[in-house]
Amino acid sequence: MRSKSYLKSVRQHRCLLCERPSDDAHHLRHAEGGLSGFARKVGDEWTVPLCRGCHNELHTFGDEEFFWIRRRVDPEAWAETNYETWTQKTTS
Repeated sequence: MRSKSYLKSVRQHRCLLCERPSDDAHHLRHAEGGLSGFARKVGDEWTVPLCRGCHNELHTFGDEEFFWIRRRVDPEAWAETNYETWTQKTTS
């Protein structure tokens, strides 16, 4: 799924890690069974809001799954709930 309006709505949430205003909608690379292939992104429904500092930290860290585990945050649960809520709002 690709949706500019959905990504905009994700960026309107606070950063999932530090609660600052978010700058980015980060695509969870390990969602959807971890797609293989260079430069392939998961669907936009698998995005979470991150400020630029936290987003840069995540990409610098390297191992995305361990990054989230270490911070005790479940980004997939947030993404699923947020996408479901957004879908209900846009279809009603």
